[in-house]
Amino acid sequence: MQKDNLKVKMKETYEIELIEEHENANFYSVHLENEELSELERFFEKFPVGCEYDEEVDVLVAWLDKIAEKGALERYFRPEGHYGDGVGVIPIDVGNKIRLYCLRLSDKILIFGNGGVKDADSWQNSKTLAPYVKLLIDTSRFIRSRINDGKVVLVDKEIIGNLRFTRDEKK
Repeated sequence: MQKDNLKVKMKETYEIELIEEHENANFYSVHLENEELSELERFFEKFPVGCEYDEEVDVLVAWLDKIAEKGALERYFRPEGHYGDGVGVIPIDVGNKIRLYCLRLSDKILIFGNGGVKDADSWQNSKTLAPYVKLLIDTSRFIRSRINDGKVVLVDKEIIGNLRFTRDEKK
């Protein structure tokens, strides 16, 4: 008897929600359906005060404060997705073991995904981190498609329009 090696596709529904407003940038986060917390909140829950990554978390929070103050300037992010899709990681500091993935739509709009401890030479080789980056790559594609169709508009620090998405997720 032959086993089927088919991958089951599941639908994953999520939306983009505003989480913090700042003078020079608004912070949004992916919020998966059936999850109580946004992806950014779920990220920080992995690193409670007193954990072994306290110093790295402090560096990350300092970067977030800088981005809130100065804006989501391109130089604050290391590109991580595909060329031009806006998917990046903070902090850009070499040697920091934690990664927070995000989607930079403009100098004033930043969408956070999730992240974790770097456990491979690249996100593509990490079973933990790859799903977070792939979700943001898809989100970038979905948002850019809706912008092109006029269904989503970026106005200053706001994303206006339908920010609910469904994607096929391979299990």
